[in-house]
Amino acid sequence: MKDELTEKMLSEFTVSEETDQKHRAGCVWGVAGFDAPKEKVEQWAKEYGVQYGTCIRWKSYWKSLHNKK
Repeated sequence: MKDELTEKMLSEFTVSEETDQKHRAGCVWGVAGFDAPKEKVEQWAKEYGVQYGTCIRWKSYWKSLHNKK
């Protein structure tokens, strides 16, 4: 019973793979900047464990949020 409860509690703090990748891409844009050259974005993408293509996929999403501030 205790193991089931612990598993249930932990599952409340998990995110989908897509959400994880979206947030990693957001981190890349946060440190690299939206006008960064491809090489810099690729470097940071590697550091954050996300593919360059994933970063490009989410660029407009994160840029629109950034511009709202």
